Amino acid sequence: MDAQTVEIVGRNLLVSLLARDGLEVARPERDRGVDLIAYLDLDEESGRFAACPIQMKAATSRSFSLMRKYEKFPQLLLAYIWHVDDPARSVPTP
Repeated sequence: MDAQTVEIVGRNLLVSLLARDGLEVARPERDRGVDLIAYLDLDEESGRFAACPIQMKAATSRSFSLMRKYEKFPQLLLAYIWHVDDPARSVPTP
């Protein structure tokens, strides 16, 4: 898989997992450090709109990195999706 395919597969896997867990997902038009925004239209506890920015890193093997440029985003979640080329290993199991 080329790098763009790895990113597409990883992003779609992450989106499907977030949707499965009852979250909505938005994708910013421009990539300025936030790949996805997970949100609830109406948070049951607070009764308010709640959102969280996500930076996703997808790979065909184990891979971990941190970059200082992401410090500017408060509450940014870093999501690492490994083994995107092997569905049995990339999807969490119960």
